[in-house]
Amino acid sequence: MLDPHIRTDLKPVKGTPGKYSLQFRAPDRHGVYKFVVNHKRKGFSSVEASLQVAIVPPRHDGYPRFLSSAWPYYVGSISTSVGFIFFCIVYLGGESQERRLRNAKSKSE
Repeated sequence: MLDPHIRTDLKPVKGTPGKYSLQFRAPDRHGVYKFVVNHKRKGFSSVEASLQVAIVPPRHDGYPRFLSSAWPYYVGSISTSVGFIFFCIVYLGGESQERRLRNAKSKSE
């Protein structure tokens, strides 16, 4: 489960006094997250900042378009389609030739 809070310390930036920064990895889940800095210290002014960010992780773990293990299914679907087209051509073309033969026999008689 995703922990809703990441509690870390802000570290000072070298060479720039008074500047603090932090780098962390965002969750690897789709969603809208709110990053909040709420720094309160007695005797100093408080810092409160928030940033709302939509995170869409890269699709590096998605399935490839064609799976190599599914080739029997691809071949089966393609051969079924080709067979259906061939059957339609033979059925429709054969019927017209049969009528021509009947007409030729009836004319010769």
